[in-house]
Amino acid sequence: MVDSKTDGARLADSLVDLARLALAFGRVDRTAVYHPDQTTPESDTDHTVMLGWAACALAATWFPQLDVGLVAQFALVHDAPEVYAGDTPTLRITDAERAAKARREAAAVDRLAAEFTHQLPWFPNTLRVYEQQQLPEARFVRGVDKVLPKLVHLLDHCTGLVQQQMTRDELTDVFDRQRTDMHRYVGEFTTLMDLRDELVRRVLDQPELTGPDVAA
Repeated sequence: MVDSKTDGARLADSLVDLARLALAFGRVDRTAVYHPDQTTPESDTDHTVMLGWAACALAATWFPQLDVGLVAQFALVHDAPEVYAGDTPTLRITDAERAAKARREAAAVDRLAAEFTHQLPWFPNTLRVYEQQQLPEARFVRGVDKVLPKLVHLLDHCTGLVQQQMTRDELTDVFDRQRTDMHRYVGEFTTLMDLRDELVRRVLDQPELTGPDVAA
């Protein structure tokens, strides 16, 4: 409760900082994914809204054991560290690069906690709970997060994948490794895994991915 002008000023300052962070978040472009115009990069805010809509819609219809409100909260904050850590390309990521990514994102979580825990604790606290991946809602959001790029690849006709010179065979290997990893934390949601497999099949069937020649 704001009970003094001083508290009001501090709260206003914190909200200005949060607003600044949100605007910066919208300027983070994701890798190898575009709008259907095949020119405009998908931003972190585009992705976050898409994840929130998709994860909540799926949870409400297909996974009644989940708390849809909690799903929405985790979707809203899941990529917030990228304001400071940036979006890391993962199609050809090495183990060393993956470790560096984890360090950058952990540092970003700590920075967000330092900036917002005192006045607006919901933001960093919810992010930390998501990062712990203990709750089924958190694991579910992480799983849907990995499904969404397939939707965008279909909508942008694999523009980003072609730019990255990904062949169908190489992309198949990437998707296979991703499925193994996903099954570890989201395998309990069999319908989600089935959905993911169907979308992968559709991406790999795209005519833009013609095999090794796509890299020429």
